Amino acid sequence: MNEKGHILTEEFKRRASRYLAYLKFQKIKGRNLIDTNEISSALNFDKQTISNDLHLLGIYPVNTPISISNGIDIIESFLVVNRLKEAFLICTSKQAKRIINAKELTKQGIKVVAAFDPSPNLETYEIDGIKVLSTDRINSLSDRMHIKFMIIATEKEQAQQAANIAVNAGAMAIINTTGAALALPNVIACINVSGFDKLAEDISKIQALMASNKH
Repeated sequence: MNEKGHILTEEFKRRASRYLAYLKFQKIKGRNLIDTNEISSALNFDKQTISNDLHLLGIYPVNTPISISNGIDIIESFLVVNRLKEAFLICTSKQAKRIINAKELTKQGIKVVAAFDPSPNLETYEIDGIKVLSTDRINSLSDRMHIKFMIIATEKEQAQQAANIAVNAGAMAIINTTGAALALPNVIACINVSGFDKLAEDISKIQALMASNKH
């Protein structure tokens, strides 16, 4: 059976996750193309196994250099759960520390990899080792890092602005902590939360929404 729905064994998921991490790393380094020989050497996987995996994922032709960006998009689309391990935070200084230090995120394996503040005339600041940047940086970083999961934690009156920024940056999943009703495209999975006490359940809901949006 070669339909995608039948090949997601745990072993396959682990290999796909390794491919994704490696491609993201190469993308951050500024590369655009890569071939299976290099992937095989770097990850110590058999070249034929890699070729079979990529073909089943829909990344081909596998005997020529493949587009790194295209590969990342396809693997992320296929492994929905992997999209929810790294997040961008769109926040204000008042809310940022609460989210960045949330133990519930750590328990679910979610890491805030960058934070952005929509406040005008922002001077970059840092919270627990994470730089909070102006939102005019989010698009370029989203393109480089392929982050599709975003957490909005602004003041209520800034929520829609933050949501628009997230959408323009390519968000496919949003956790909205602001209490405001957001106007979003139907393809984006969004849940509204008042806290992270039910985060595992909320993540499952987002995964289900993202999976349904693929069909």
